[in-house]
Amino acid sequence: MAEAADDAVTVWPKVPDAWVNILARSSPPVLKRSLDELAQFQDAIYEVPVRRVADIVESDPMLSLNLMILMGRFQTSRPTQVDNIEEALLMIGCVNFVKKAVTFPTVDALLAKRPEALLGTLRAAARARRAGMFVRQWAHMRNDRNEAACVIAALLYEITDLLAWIHAPEKMMALDQVVRENPKRKLKLTRWMEFGFEWEDLEIKLLQRFKLPDLIIAMIKPSPAEQSPSADIVARSVAFSRKLAESRDMRALQDDLYEIARMLKVPTSRLVREMKLENTPLGMAAAAAPPEPVPEPAAPPNGSNAAA
Repeated sequence: MAEAADDAVTVWPKVPDAWVNILARSSPPVLKRSLDELAQFQDAIYEVPVRRVADIVESDPMLSLNLMILMGRFQTSRPTQVDNIEEALLMIGCVNFVKKAVTFPTVDALLAKRPEALLGTLRAAARARRAGMFVRQWAHMRNDRNEAACVIAALLYEITDLLAWIHAPEKMMALDQVVRENPKRKLKLTRWMEFGFEWEDLEIKLLQRFKLPDLIIAMIKPSPAEQSPSADIVARSVAFSRKLAESRDMRALQDDLYEIARMLKVPTSRLVREMKLENTPLGMAAAAAPPEPVPEPAAPPNGSNAAA
């Protein structure tokens, strides 16, 4: 069984390249739940439905990362970059992927003796999964032709944090404690003080190490020239998912909801339904608020304003 890097590291490096080696030193461990779901196909592995496997992959950011890593190795000699989970499964072979996936280590086993770190990892994975669900709905509502790529980008947007929770649990628990003690300090500054380098530098280097498709990297870390509506909704889905998990400021959450509805040019009531928030405190608060002006509908996919 793989061991957390904490077991071997006594002095943490202060350069991102060294951290890339720590976080990418082995196949990313996946959620035990994912392997349990994939295991049910082993008795009929040659009849595995691709869409069902894709759903399992999309529910686990670490499993999604493993698929993208395998895809990157598979297409080193091919000119086309695949940024769609179903297409990746078909190209690698869904049966081949399931056989490979059931051998991956699990987060649950790796962090069994560190329940706080396991909880931090599971929370981060849940936020990523929710961001992926949100961005799929939003991309579909705005007729974004990059919908499938947006889902992968949202799932992997904070993969550096997830891998740090897994391979450097004590370090991440210490960071989490400092963040709680200094709620008004910007997270970017806290990370720099704790790690000794810009966290974004590590994120970019790690995405490049994994050889993710260019479109996915451009959505997660867009340069000024790569800013796009697709990258915008990916970032918003991640930010809103995090705020839903951490914030108790209902007014601020409602304002975010209204802003997202304006961006998508749909009524807030429809957005609440699409996001399945009707029976949540936020959904009920939005329903009780005065109705928002109905925005103009989104442009059709073949129109001149269709998303790039």
